[in-house]
Amino acid sequence: MSHIAKGANSYVPTVALRVAVRHEPHPAAPQVEAAALLLDADGRARGGTDVVFQGRPLHPSAAVRHARDAHDACAQWLELDLPHIEPEIERVLVLCSTDAGTVGALTQPTVEAFAPNGVSVVRYTVTDATTETAFVFGEFYRRAGGWKFRAVGQGYACGLAGLTSDYGIEVTAAPTPAPPTPTPVPAPLSPSPVPVLLTGVSKTSDPPPFPPSPPVSAGGPAPLAPAPLAPAPLAPAPLAPAPLAPAPLAPAASLAPALLVPDHPHSAGAWAFGPLFEPYAIEGKGRQVVTADRIPPGPVLVEMTHEGEDYLCVERLNRHNKDDQLVFNSTLKDFRGRAAVEPEEGRPLRLRIQASHRWTLTFRPLADARRLESGRELTGRGPEALLYTGPVADLKVRLRDETGGSLCCMYGYEVAGHTSIAEAPESLLVNEAGRGARVSTPLPAGPLLLRFIDAEGSWRMKLRTV
Repeated sequence: MSHIAKGANSYVPTVALRVAVRHEPHPAAPQVEAAALLLDADGRARGGTDVVFQGRPLHPSAAVRHARDAHDACAQWLELDLPHIEPEIERVLVLCSTDAGTVGALTQPTVEAFAPNGVSVVRYTVTDATTETAFVFGEFYRRAGGWKFRAVGQGYACGLAGLTSDYGIEVTAAPTPAPPTPTPVPAPLSPSPVPVLLTGVSKTSDPPPFPPSPPVSAGGPAPLAPAPLAPAPLAPAPLAPAPLAPAPLAPAASLAPALLVPDHPHSAGAWAFGPLFEPYAIEGKGRQVVTADRIPPGPVLVEMTHEGEDYLCVERLNRHNKDDQLVFNSTLKDFRGRAAVEPEEGRPLRLRIQASHRWTLTFRPLADARRLESGRELTGRGPEALLYTGPVADLKVRLRDETGGSLCCMYGYEVAGHTSIAEAPESLLVNEAGRGARVSTPLPAGPLLLRFIDAEGSWRMKLRTV
């Protein structure tokens, strides 16, 4: 599972996702209405039918629908059939509104997406809600032929009317009831009327029922995880991880990051993308912001080690000192990972680290990254940046998950003739969820930079030229 912070994003598999919008039970919690809002390339809804909520639980395309949880009054579900969402829809917002209270009164309001086999692929918990009466939890959006989820965390004190009007939907208050007359008025059929009326949106009959919603996981605030649809296959024997051989650690005198001396000279080989420089490392502990001011401009290889078993998140900071790119996001024990990162133009690379234990960051030229070679099996554990310089080939990838179910994702960048990752043509090569993902994907001719992200476990890769 990828548990992300506000502002961060994470890749999700292009499958039919079930998205839980829930909060922990509390006597003072207000009633919550969850909804999905479909937006086009201009960031606008095309009309009232692009709002899916309790009053209109099925989108005309049948790719998005809403349902309440029969086992939990504090949870609602949205089903997003990502492969069949209309091509003109670029984003799907997940939002909620409250009837007579605030989002800040909810305990751990959370959005969590699950793959069809019950694997949790992304989770975000709101921690800073106060007086808002409507809230955008996050958004699913298209990216390079696939989909990503961004934790938005934006609230509206003016309620659902203020939220939806920003996206082209008019909202009117529910009409005032007519004065009583001597004629008895029959009781309404619906036990829970919709708190507001959306212009052009009328209540419809419920869609075909979901499969039975899963119960809440034991252990208090643990995420609401659906039961797998089929028994999980026997896990293969653990794969031997390849050690990163980090730079030697100098004793740290304090919790502040410590600069370490280079461990070995760079090796350019036949790789020409990215600057060449002497590697160096920074050591620290816990939450820190670090500045890598000893590397030249351009894409570089960042290696990280993190001791212990706890959540780790590293994000690049932009010129406004805000998170703008997720570098590492993992719950692996004794984390070891590599990523290809480049600073903003004209600025040193700055990284914000969220960790609990001791860590080491080592900065190297991309030329030091491991190479894929035909006929040679490559093994590792965790995220990785890899290089390929050969002809057209097929790549087989096998991931053994170690965190209870996660996403396996790889992007490829054709870097010939380019000086930055952002300029290079990008392809989504692998996008799978599950405990034992196995996939074969075609590679174009090199030179290629491969970013193997969200790899929460040990893996094997083997290349075959065609």
